[in-house]
Amino acid sequence: MSLPAKYRYTSKKLGEILIESGLISEQQLARSIEEQKKRRKRLGEVLIELGYTTDEDIARTLSIQLGIPYVDLATAVVEPEAIDKVPEKIARKHLALPASIEKKVLTVVMADPLNFEAIKDIEFVSGMNVRPAVSTQTQIQKAIQRYYHLSEPLQEVLEKMSHGFVEVVPETVEMVQDLELEDAIRKGKSPPIIRMVNNIIYHAIKNRASDIHIEPREKSVVIRERVDGLLREVFQLPKWVQGAVTSRIKIMARMDIAEKRIPQDGRIKIRVENREIDLRVSTLPIHYGEDIVIRVLDSAMAIMRIEELGLIEKDLKRLRTLIEVPQGVVLVTGPTGSGKSSTLYAMINHIKKEAINIITLEDPIEYELKGVNQVAINEKTGLTFAYTLRSVLRQDPDVIMVGEMRDAETTRIAIQASLTGHLVLSTLHTNTAVSAIIRLKNLGIEPYLIASSLNGVVAQRLVRRLCNDCKETYMPTREDLLKLGITFMPEKPVYFCRATGCNTCDKTGYKGRTGLFEVMVCNSFIKELIAGDAPEEAILKAAVDSGMKYMVEDGIEKVKEGITSVDELLRVLYVKEEIIMCRGCARPLKSDFVTCPYCGYSIVSRCPTCGRHRETEWKFCPYCRTNFKPPEETTPAL
Repeated sequence: MSLPAKYRYTSKKLGEILIESGLISEQQLARSIEEQKKRRKRLGEVLIELGYTTDEDIARTLSIQLGIPYVDLATAVVEPEAIDKVPEKIARKHLALPASIEKKVLTVVMADPLNFEAIKDIEFVSGMNVRPAVSTQTQIQKAIQRYYHLSEPLQEVLEKMSHGFVEVVPETVEMVQDLELEDAIRKGKSPPIIRMVNNIIYHAIKNRASDIHIEPREKSVVIRERVDGLLREVFQLPKWVQGAVTSRIKIMARMDIAEKRIPQDGRIKIRVENREIDLRVSTLPIHYGEDIVIRVLDSAMAIMRIEELGLIEKDLKRLRTLIEVPQGVVLVTGPTGSGKSSTLYAMINHIKKEAINIITLEDPIEYELKGVNQVAINEKTGLTFAYTLRSVLRQDPDVIMVGEMRDAETTRIAIQASLTGHLVLSTLHTNTAVSAIIRLKNLGIEPYLIASSLNGVVAQRLVRRLCNDCKETYMPTREDLLKLGITFMPEKPVYFCRATGCNTCDKTGYKGRTGLFEVMVCNSFIKELIAGDAPEEAILKAAVDSGMKYMVEDGIEKVKEGITSVDELLRVLYVKEEIIMCRGCARPLKSDFVTCPYCGYSIVSRCPTCGRHRETEWKFCPYCRTNFKPPEETTPAL
């Protein structure tokens, strides 16, 4: 094979190029050639030994003069499949390191890219066209030693990874499917690489991580885990392992290891400690390589009962009312990562029985539910939500779960299905329960159809639970209460809990998550307002009057109960409305309430003589000079 035309850069020799660039003189070149004959070494080596130049100066000069890339092998990504194309003997003979493969072109980093004999040798043994790059002689020698004997340096990395963490034995993470493709990639299946990837996966599963992020940086590879909704860095690997780790994961997920320019998706099924776990793999080309995100789907950790979602007893009864009806639409709303899918699965698990036919439409299927017919949406093949939903209606379903109402067509079909006697469960991306109605209108659904079909809406967020082993009780300051919009009342002190950190929670102070909810049941009055195209404020007032708690109220209750902390609540929710605490029962109330709806305590104090507003601290009425009784003597309103 011949060198591609764009790389047939010159017929000049190394010495001529170095003289033209001013790096050495003609006298220095002449003496170096004489010494080269005596020492029988490469010209570049002799120039360096005589002190006329450095190997980096030579490499960078050749890069500029020849128009080929200079590669810093200390931070470059070297692919194991490229190493496998050229024997070590050839690489050492020509001081050339195969670095990457793109289609039928092999990029080779060389100390002397003008060595056409070396290029022909590498093309012959690899069966590919060669694209030369240049680096220093020292870097290439070190890289050849490292990549052709990968096990030795990887052992050192594994030891650092296992510091403070018990290293995974190879049998702990077991592949469920047969990976015949691995046999074609010698370096990708080397035991140290397998153990390294196993360590990363096992560490994430042990820490209850929902996602693993493998992020290439300029000089390193950072491993981060998302635990309880927040990312944290757990490992930092040297840059040179990037290619091997990426190849191993792509092999496991049955991806195209040669394709690095476009995003890819894959799936891995593994068995860890006798339980099967699904891993969803996504790759994205970024500036320093391929970013990999692995979603960990552990059915053993999934919440499958509505009683475990974190609903208060009143909201739990309201939710049961919504889903234990034979027809209508129930929506779960919230941003990405707020636990909507877990809530839908819990709903299905609650109503599932042998007498009814349940079909789910998901993209993708996250957990397998026994006794439920689950359909994986695949838009690339035309299996869209709308197309599949039409077919599902001919399958005699009683309950249909639509993963997301993401377009007008899907939404309209789902609502029509509910009107013909089916219970439809789905999700929407809105912030509150009432705003789901506005979203449906924006999707083109007529108000009368929404009113006829909508049973109710559940809006939710996820907050981290305080660790029961290390949380501590404290009396919040005025500033802490102001963060929540709560009025400070010294005569009615409240106590919250905060995170401290221990070994149980890995020093974070939190372990696990729970939900914050708004549960809106569409009663006849709300349906009438929706059908009449009433504004959002009117529907919201009707929902609150019918018993819906604001999400922030649910959050404050959970802070008071010691389930979560003030900081965690404020991380998830923006408290924009002032909340006051009832003097009678210490429950959170809206600032415009006149009387506490829980205990009947009079919130707004008035002068018993003239009826004008009075402040808590006042001892006399400034309008009629009435002498006020102390606050503790005030009796609750009836």
